Amino acid sequence: MVQLRESILKVVAYFDLFNYPVTQEEIRHFLDQPVHGDVLPAALKSLLDKQLLWQHGHYYSCKSDPQLVERRKQGNQMAVKQLKQAMRVSRVLSWFPYVRGVGISGSLSKNFAYKGSDLDFFIITAANRLWIARTLHHLFIKPFAWLGLRRLCCLNYYIDEHMLEVGEHNIFTAVEVVTLLPAQGKQIFNSFASANKWIYNYLPNASFKEAPLQELADPILKKGMERLLNGKLGDRIDSRIMHFFTKRWKKLLALNRATHTGFIKGSVVTDKHYCKPIPHHFQQKILSRYQENVNTIKAKYILVMD
Repeated sequence: MVQLRESILKVVAYFDLFNYPVTQEEIRHFLDQPVHGDVLPAALKSLLDKQLLWQHGHYYSCKSDPQLVERRKQGNQMAVKQLKQAMRVSRVLSWFPYVRGVGISGSLSKNFAYKGSDLDFFIITAANRLWIARTLHHLFIKPFAWLGLRRLCCLNYYIDEHMLEVGEHNIFTAVEVVTLLPAQGKQIFNSFASANKWIYNYLPNASFKEAPLQELADPILKKGMERLLNGKLGDRIDSRIMHFFTKRWKKLLALNRATHTGFIKGSVVTDKHYCKPIPHHFQQKILSRYQENVNTIKAKYILVMD
């Protein structure tokens, strides 16, 4: 029971980083140890009795603040509308050459949105054609950025079929992977889930979200461009694009300039098979803050339970 209570506190502490109270079922889903039967409600009651947790309705938090619950409810409601937008955008993104899967990530994948929040997408491409697919996507969304509508399509994480396993294994990436919402591409997201079973080392009670019921549609133009670029010409183009952006982002990173969202320009990891934000920027900040939260809660837990 002691270990279970500590695990519960760790789950709530993680989501408290985002001011997001969680339900009992969500706590079960994100626990770092298997849990069976009715032991969870008893452990929660014990933590509530000791005022290590606070409950407002069906939601639990380390903070006694009912406004957080209202914020979550409003965010959940707004997510319904934004999710419809994201599904429409994902369909368009799937029409581009070499795109094999489109997933919805970020806060929206966790059923939360707020006014002005981004629509974040996770893209899986054909092997060795990531950079062609990414470039075509970004040429498409460039006009949206000029019109101040970049939030409608944030494409900041690409992998290809040769790199389905997410390389960084920690609680942050485990949560992001298991909450990823597959929007387009049934087969590739089933393969993605199989390649990332390591998440069960962190979240043994979790389950991947269901893949789309149907495979991607392949418009005639998409098929035609892929046939044109499937040979050595496509190999050369893809590699040259990768080298161009690698050099460009290194120069930008050296300038240490941030966007309006706090993202450091150029803080991107590039490879033939992936393009993603540098882990030690946002990801490491979250992990550091999480560890601070856990240490604080553990100290309070020991004090109260003694």
